[in-house]
Amino acid sequence: MKSNRLAFSLIEVLVAMVIVSLITTTGMFAFKMSLNQIDRQSSLTFEEAMHFTQLKNLINGTYFYIIEEKDPYNITQFDYKYLFQKDEHEITFVSDAPIYGKKLSLINLKINNNTLIYKETPIYSKESDYKHPLFSKKTTKHILFKNINNAKFTYEEPIDLPQDKYFTTKIQKLIKLEFEKNNEHMTYIFDIKYNFYKLKVFLKSKRAVE
Repeated sequence: MKSNRLAFSLIEVLVAMVIVSLITTTGMFAFKMSLNQIDRQSSLTFEEAMHFTQLKNLINGTYFYIIEEKDPYNITQFDYKYLFQKDEHEITFVSDAPIYGKKLSLINLKINNNTLIYKETPIYSKESDYKHPLFSKKTTKHILFKNINNAKFTYEEPIDLPQDKYFTTKIQKLIKLEFEKNNEHMTYIFDIKYNFYKLKVFLKSKRAVE
C-alpha cells in the first residue's frame, strides 16, 4: 500500500523550529557583538581602527624567544630567559607577525606624551645580534595612536609553562591596553598564543645536552 505524504509530521516541524531558533539566536548574538565593537571604535579614526587589528595580530604572534645570560659570578653558568620586558608604559618582546615586516622581529610598544609609539627591527640581520637582539639604525618607527590620555598596559598572570627548571622569566597570558579618548574610556584585551611546539623542541634539545 502506497503512502503519499502531503505534509510534515509534528515532530519534524518541532525539530525545524528548534534549529531555526538556534540559528537566529546565534546570528543575533554575533550581530550584537559586532555592534558593540563598532561602538567601542567610534572614537577612533579608520587608520587607528586598522592599527588595532594589526596590534592584535602582532601580540597574538608573540614568539617565545629565548636568550641566555652568563652568571657574573660563574662564567660556566647560564641563565635562560624569555625576551619579554614589560611595565605600565612599555613592552619589548619578539613577534613572528610584525606590522611592517615579514620576518621574526624585535618589537617595542611605548606610551609617551599621549601617543603609542611602535618600533620593530628584524632579529636576523647584519645589524643585529640574534643572541642579544637590539634595535638598530634601520628600526622601523611609527605612531599608532595619538591624543590618548591616561594610557597604560596591564597584564594577566603568566602562562603556566613547564619551564621553571630552565627559565628565569615568564610571558604573560593577556595584555590589556587602556586609555581615554574623546571623553570615552577604551579597553582592549590582546591574548598571547602559546607556541608550545617551539618550546618543546628547545626543552628536548636541552635535556639531550644534560
